[in-house]
Amino acid sequence: MKKQHIIIIAVIVVFWIGHGIIASNNRQTENTTTENQTDVRGGGTAELEKTEVPESEKQEETTEQKETTEAITEEPTEIVEHRTGDNIVGISDKDITTIYSTKYDTVRNDVTGNWKCIVIAENNFNVEDYALSCYKNYFDSDKTILAVENLTTKTSTSISVVSGLLYVSVYEYTKGEEHDAKAMFGGTHLVDYIVYTDNGDIEKVTDSE
Repeated sequence: MKKQHIIIIAVIVVFWIGHGIIASNNRQTENTTTENQTDVRGGGTAELEKTEVPESEKQEETTEQKETTEAITEEPTEIVEHRTGDNIVGISDKDITTIYSTKYDTVRNDVTGNWKCIVIAENNFNVEDYALSCYKNYFDSDKTILAVENLTTKTSTSISVVSGLLYVSVYEYTKGEEHDAKAMFGGTHLVDYIVYTDNGDIEKVTDSE
């Protein structure tokens, strides 16, 4: 009986020791796994922090790229020398928008759809001085024909584009013509000018007939 008790006690002791060793190994394995996971997460974050570019640097790079692109695509403005000769009478460099006017985007009885009209009442107004500004402000395309009706000087002027040049023809005004394309430019012809669109030079072409 004593031998049996001793054997049973020995088995219990061995079982208890073995269980303790297994539990210890499991805890060590869990700790090792946790540390490895922490290292992996830490490493991933570190890599992200290394590769991420601050917003301020992104904006600076974008601005520099834009300036570089503009510098490459920007072409120098060509300066055209003014022409000389007896028929060059001035430069069309005055601003029509400084003159009070009534503007009509369409004219009755115009079959082309290209006619426009502005009506002004100005003394000391030379229409050729404003022709280039009229072209820049009122022309939708080179097909536009602009009538400038000056009720004070009693003149009616046609401004049109031919081969890249502005043709300015001045006539005597006839009453009510600003309201009817069929009546426009029906008065006595006075003078013609050519205005160069590259620099505004004014060339006098004809005098009154």
